[in-house]
Amino acid sequence: MNLDQMSVEELIRLEKQVQKMIEQKQQAEKKQLIDEFKARAASLGLSIDLVINDEKPAKKTGAKVAPKYQHPSNPSLTWTGRGRTPKWVEEQISAGRSLTSLEI
Repeated sequence: MNLDQMSVEELIRLEKQVQKMIEQKQQAEKKQLIDEFKARAASLGLSIDLVINDEKPAKKTGAKVAPKYQHPSNPSLTWTGRGRTPKWVEEQISAGRSLTSLEI
């Protein structure tokens, strides 16, 4: 097949045929690979989902920490003393209060 002697239309048609053939072959190879994986997993007594997802135990979350500080006039505003300092704490400190005066 001499591509130099083909017209643009023929080359475009050929390109589409080649692309279609590539997609078909990729799908066939993918199916074959999946079948091989399933067979290998089954020979080990595993499900393919377990192998693919590699299920791991869920991470344990830390225990809840009791609030250590409380807003003097709004008791619903609390802070554990961990993480970023809340705005209300910063405002209280800049107003002249000490952090110890906000302790519960």
